[in-house]
Amino acid sequence: MKKRVFLFLTILSSTVFASGIADLKSFESDFSQTIINDQNSHIVYEGKLYAKKDKNQALWVYTSPIDKKIYYSSGKVVIIEPELEQAIFAKLDKVPNILTLLKQAKKIGENRYVTTFNKTRYTITMKKGTLQKITYTDELHNKITILFKNQKSNKKISDKRFAWKIPADYDILEQR
Repeated sequence: MKKRVFLFLTILSSTVFASGIADLKSFESDFSQTIINDQNSHIVYEGKLYAKKDKNQALWVYTSPIDKKIYYSSGKVVIIEPELEQAIFAKLDKVPNILTLLKQAKKIGENRYVTTFNKTRYTITMKKGTLQKITYTDELHNKITILFKNQKSNKKISDKRFAWKIPADYDILEQR
C-alpha cells in the first residue's frame, strides 16, 4: 500500500497544475489522507503539500501520525523518514506524461472529474477552480480519500523549500 499511495501522491503533485487551472503556478495546502481497508480499518495521515509548476517540484510533509517528507522533482524522489532514520531514493519511470493523463480527465458532474491510470479510477472534486478532494480505490481494495484545506494558489514558494538534507547517521536506500 505504501508504494501505491506514494505513486499516487507523486502523480497528484504534478496534476494539480493542469486539470483546468491553466494559470496555476504554485499550490500549497494542508491535507488529510484517509485509507480504509476491506475490513473497514482505517488510518488518517495529515500534513502539508507544496508544489511548483515551473520546476515540476513537490513536497509532501507528513506530520501525523508519523513524520515523513517526500520530495519530488522531475521524476526523482527522495523520502526522508526520521522515525526509521532512513532516506530512500527512487525513480518514477512508470509515471505517465502528466499532461496526457490530465487531457484524459473527463467532467462527470458539476466540479467533478475522473481520470484513469493503471486501471485505477481517480475522482477529482474542484470548487471554484480549487482542488478540494481526490478519491480512489487502489489495487489492494483500499479506499483512499485526500481532502485539501487552506489552499493557496500562486503564492511564492522558495526553491529552498524543495531542497532536501539527509542527516549523516541515516541509512540510505535505493529503490529500483
